[in-house]
Amino acid sequence: MTGRRLPETTIDPVLKQGIDGVAATFASIADAEIDARTKDIVATLRETQRWIEFGNLVTATIRQNGYIVVRGLEADEGRTLLIVSSAIGSPFATYGTGRIVKRFRMSPWTNELSHTTRAGDFHTDGNVSTFPPFYTTMQCEQEDPGAPTYAEQRVAYLPYVLERLASGNSEDIQTLKFLTEFDAAMAHERSSNLWRGRLVQNGEIRYHPHSLRLASKRLGEQSPKLESAIATIHRVALETSVPFHTRPGDTVMVSNRTALHYRGACSVRFTKFPTEFDSRSLFVLHLKDPSE
Repeated sequence: MTGRRLPETTIDPVLKQGIDGVAATFASIADAEIDARTKDIVATLRETQRWIEFGNLVTATIRQNGYIVVRGLEADEGRTLLIVSSAIGSPFATYGTGRIVKRFRMSPWTNELSHTTRAGDFHTDGNVSTFPPFYTTMQCEQEDPGAPTYAEQRVAYLPYVLERLASGNSEDIQTLKFLTEFDAAMAHERSSNLWRGRLVQNGEIRYHPHSLRLASKRLGEQSPKLESAIATIHRVALETSVPFHTRPGDTVMVSNRTALHYRGACSVRFTKFPTEFDSRSLFVLHLKDPSE
């Protein structure tokens, strides 16, 4: 146990009413995304005291802990996710034809990392990109049918991970050097892109075990030292984080460069085997560094 408390807040009822009011002005998430790209989506809230206080709380908590869990929102195609993410004050990252919000649904019939029911790894997003996202925000749409036994979530704050490694055994020290002193390579499974560099540099991290293993395989540089480092990072990330679960509407806002996020194994409840089932689903978006 770390003794640390979960950094969380429940949205103020009056502010929630304002957020729901903004969300209701859009017929769909696609309409909301158009406004988010072209104008200030929270213009009607921005000068209110409750919005200012909420923005200050979010940014201060992420700066001190690497993340915050915001509870009490509605799950409505990701519209409220788009709105509350605006409190961070960074521009939205887009994909495809200007889309912002992605929807992921867990399935027992896929191995794709974003949809598999298998437990994931502690990781950051966009690791092969020239500029990885500055923040990742995730909103629960549908709770895992097996919760709270399944779909445990955790976020490990980089300073806590490095501090624990620095004070650990020889294996921990070697892993710290792996992160901070040696160049590594990461690859993207859907392209030939390859990134090389220090995993931790200038107080920021880019890290994903799957990307590291994929690059190692492509380069023919597979090594037991890599697996040892990955296992040590997982252990220390568990030791320096606290478990939590999210219900529909609950939103996790994470610093993608100073924290590692994780999701445990998920479950499904079949309503008509094998094609119809209940499972965890969520909305995800990314925000960019304004200076990049």
